[in-house]
Amino acid sequence: MGLLRKISLLLLILIAFYACRKPTGASWDVDVVFPVVKSSLNIKNFIGDSIFSADNTGLLSLNVTREITAIKLDSLLNLPDTSIVNSFTVPSPFGIALVPGQQLTFFPSTETSFNIPNGVALKRIDIRSGVLKVKFTNDLSEPLDLLYIIPSAKKNGQPLTLAVTVPPLLPNNDTLFKTYDLSGYSMNMRGLSGNAYNTIVQAYTVSLNPGANSVTATYGSGANAFLTYSKIVPEYVEGYFGQQTIEVPLDTARFDVFENFQASNFMLNSATLNFKIINEFGAEFTASLSNIKSVNSINNTTVALTNGLLSNINVNRASKVGYTIFPSIKTISVTNTNSNIVPFLSNLPNKLTYQGSINVNPLGNLSGYNDFAFYNTGIRVLADINIPLRFNADYFKLTSNSNVDFTNVKQLENVNSGNFVISALNSYPFRAQLQAYLINDQNQVIDSLFTPGNNFIEKGAVDAQNIVIASTQSKLNVPVTKVRIENLKRTKTIKLVTYFIMPPNPPDIKLYENYSIDINIIAELNYNVNQN
Repeated sequence: MGLLRKISLLLLILIAFYACRKPTGASWDVDVVFPVVKSSLNIKNFIGDSIFSADNTGLLSLNVTREITAIKLDSLLNLPDTSIVNSFTVPSPFGIALVPGQQLTFFPSTETSFNIPNGVALKRIDIRSGVLKVKFTNDLSEPLDLLYIIPSAKKNGQPLTLAVTVPPLLPNNDTLFKTYDLSGYSMNMRGLSGNAYNTIVQAYTVSLNPGANSVTATYGSGANAFLTYSKIVPEYVEGYFGQQTIEVPLDTARFDVFENFQASNFMLNSATLNFKIINEFGAEFTASLSNIKSVNSINNTTVALTNGLLSNINVNRASKVGYTIFPSIKTISVTNTNSNIVPFLSNLPNKLTYQGSINVNPLGNLSGYNDFAFYNTGIRVLADINIPLRFNADYFKLTSNSNVDFTNVKQLENVNSGNFVISALNSYPFRAQLQAYLINDQNQVIDSLFTPGNNFIEKGAVDAQNIVIASTQSKLNVPVTKVRIENLKRTKTIKLVTYFIMPPNPPDIKLYENYSIDINIIAELNYNVNQN
């Protein structure tokens, strides 16, 4: 693709060359010959972001890592919205005569428990985001001051405090609604005794507002607070995450290692795929992965991976020092000897399917309520792939698209005709067939740059092992005509297609680090120089 990207830029380079020429005060046609591009290309130019390494013989290997799936904190812990009703009413059947500023009655600290499913028992939650919504009512005829303190929830060392004046419900049916941001609060979930879990402490006082009139509070009258803890997203949680099973439903992951790459009768010689399971949770897991298939949606072919090592995986808990996590890493090596990894990857998948399950704390509460998890951490499954570039095939094809716009390039009108002459010295053991298609704004092919039959770069001379022993020189022409220039003005995309045609007989093709294609491109053009 590196070669064709350079070719697609030739006209732009030519235009820039002439745009910089000073006017001569005349008008005539000139024939010009000048070099445009001189470059040496190797396999790294043809496969974009991949990482290559060479062994001691110079044989290249492709090494890539892709994330297949991830289980985050929100899948492990579901903190449901929790609603609480607190009533601050007169308990005496004889009522209470209140004067401004007088406390309604004494209300001792109480506990509120959160109903967290799956046997989860938390002792601490640091809140990343969340809200506390409160509806206050007052059935006295005068306003009440409510001081509601949650000593279990602290931010910068200060408890969460709600201080409000609640207007009387009558005669205006006044109801007070408040919303409080819980971001940044740390909640101690151990309750009054320090031995509970999922439990916070609340304390409150209710007084007649100092600006109110004296009033008699009858039995059962006073204030009510309807609280809802909503949309709690933890920054950090600690406790026991219970024994639960997290199902990973059948899903598909995009797999771009072989993106824009197609082949015929392609078969690798060897390959290794390491499934790396990274556990950033402070809890033990067992995991099972199944239905792992390589899907080539272009050829409509699917190959299921056969490997028994993925059906029962034990994953240790992560550890931490302060806020630094030290993940536990489990690696399952899928090789030629324990699987069908060679046909699995030779299918050139652009998608992978998978499903599975994860069992949390399979042996129970081994941590003694010291499981932990941080926001945006979890269990990640990575695929580390190593492919020695030794294979057999009839051909393989690379495609790419480049967006262009020649609409406002006036210098194109001054080119009469000519050619770009491409000289290529090829030391690869395969023949290359090049084509570049011009595509308009309707996504229609309106032209192609290379002339069929004159678009081949011949392979290097090979020995009986298909190892290149000498480079081969080839010459290609890209004609430039008035019609093609008009087509270029309408072009929005250039689709670049390269076929690499393999030698017809075994043994396997090997790609070595020193293989390259040396390119030299010269412009031979007739150009109109016009000065008014």
